[in-house]
Amino acid sequence: MRRASLLLAIVLGLMGLGAAGASATPPVREGGDEVEIDLSFPAGAVCAFPVDVHLEMKTRTKTFVDANGVPTRGITTGRIHAWETNVRTGKTVFRSISGPSFFDGSGALVMGTGAWSGIQLQDGTWIHANGLITFDANGLVVAVRGHVEPLCDALA
Repeated sequence: MRRASLLLAIVLGLMGLGAAGASATPPVREGGDEVEIDLSFPAGAVCAFPVDVHLEMKTRTKTFVDANGVPTRGITTGRIHAWETNVRTGKTVFRSISGPSFFDGSGALVMGTGAWSGIQLQDGTWIHANGLITFDANGLVVAVRGHVEPLCDALA
């Protein structure tokens, strides 16, 4: 009888946990639209030569919130295609930026995985990276576990 009572208590406890999870505050979802952006950087801003970037993206951000609606963390997923061009030579490099991006409760970027481009190291170098990428509070790359290539070298 004791075993049956213990088993019943465990099952009821687990059922209670399931009910609590089902009533959790749902995440806030944003985005999902196709967006195109064109950026132009003068010589010296990113590379010694002017750089144009064309982005085509369809991303979605999911922000997780606590019971009071306060953000606790977030993730952005989706597709970003980037065409980076050395304006002087016309050389263009295509990058599929796979992400995703992970954010803390304040919305600050803290980590990314997969292929990334147009991100900046703390020393000011702009790079392409593929792997596990960690960012500081200013959105600058502090560590990459994977491959890193200077963006300007790829366009030179």
